Amino acid sequence: MVVARRSCVRRIFEARRSILPALCGISLLFAPSTPAQTFQPSTPFERSSDAVDQSLHGQTLDQSLTGTPVSENFRRLHYELTIQLSEIYDSNISLVPDNPVDDFYTRMGAVLTLGFGDTVVREENFVELFYEPELLLFADHSNFDSVQHFFYLAGQYRFSRLTLGLAQKIQLADTGDPQLPGFSGTIVNGVNIDTGGRRRIDIYTTHLSATYQLTGKTYLSSAGDYELYDYSEGLTNSDKISGNLLLNYQYSPKLVAGLGGTAGRNLLTEPDSDQTFEQANLRATYSPTGKISATVLAGIEFRQFDNGSRDLVSPVFDLSASYAPFDGTNITVDANRGTQNSASTPDQDYISTQIQLTARQRLVQRVVVSLITGYQNLDYFAASPHTRATRGDDYYFVEPSIDIRITNFWYAGAFFVYRENKSNFSNFSFDDKQVGIRSALNF
Repeated sequence: MVVARRSCVRRIFEARRSILPALCGISLLFAPSTPAQTFQPSTPFERSSDAVDQSLHGQTLDQSLTGTPVSENFRRLHYELTIQLSEIYDSNISLVPDNPVDDFYTRMGAVLTLGFGDTVVREENFVELFYEPELLLFADHSNFDSVQHFFYLAGQYRFSRLTLGLAQKIQLADTGDPQLPGFSGTIVNGVNIDTGGRRRIDIYTTHLSATYQLTGKTYLSSAGDYELYDYSEGLTNSDKISGNLLLNYQYSPKLVAGLGGTAGRNLLTEPDSDQTFEQANLRATYSPTGKISATVLAGIEFRQFDNGSRDLVSPVFDLSASYAPFDGTNITVDANRGTQNSASTPDQDYISTQIQLTARQRLVQRVVVSLITGYQNLDYFAASPHTRATRGDDYYFVEPSIDIRITNFWYAGAFFVYRENKSNFSNFSFDDKQVGIRSALNF
């Protein structure tokens, strides 16, 4: 019965693969020549002051590449439903160094976005909800089948001088799929380098913020964060609680600078040791023209360990910059450096340094070509006086893609992914290639 089922699934999958390219080709041949509306990213007020003022963190790569039509008329209540389907070949589905197993898999899901208020410019009050359930079905290895959920809720309320914000993110997913959202921290390009392989991880993040205008040019900004990383398979779970306070000064309409500090606590499952950290931070936002903008947060972190290990002092930073030299062209650079708790190696932490470049170009009003490439370095160190840390990883990835707007509500595209991790612990090294086609219907 199992063999018959897999054979049947394989035949259905192969038939689907043979039909989809033909349908896409026919659709492109007879597609109307209606000019495409392009996706315009949010331009939030005082973007450096808080993460709630930024665009949806939970959006997947599929949606951000194909774009979302933006109404020219402001609406108080707006909603959108997107149906997504991808067919992907993966040369190393379990991301292992030796004897890799390849397979085809189907990625299907629905994206529901609800918004009320000023969800685009984000200067006034708003509430925004994003939810995406999705299903991964493998043709030959059904043991990798999974159901994933992505949830994001954000809101902002402004008084005369005080602005309050709230953001809640929930991500219940298997790492390995390069379409997974997330850049900083644990997941990069769908891969958790620390744990290696394809792993189940549930991430819960709560963010509270407050901004208070002192004078016409100075304001206080504060935030509190809670993060929970919940693994299966006996890995180390962790909780992180932190808060920050900064005094900001608007030097000019183009430059805002802030000075302050951050403090927090990492709570780990035994036998790993809990940790406390403090940071001295400097933040600046610079927008010399309407085409260029940059935000940077930099500082020094001081970390203490409950088990008596020596204190750690290390630099930290978070950089985001964008450049739009021409209509339809957008280039963004994101980089950060910070300390993470290792889930795979007891009594060890690692310093993660990463950079990601994204370039998008719109062609003939309906075609978007994109290139995403990045690098991540993991440098492990002992979090216990009796531990010796020697592991180091270097991860690279590149993803070119093309997406075409067939009609006002139908998109189709194709992508290629190459990713490789080089580790001095050979069981964490791997290389992987993916080729896929995708389509989306927006309502």
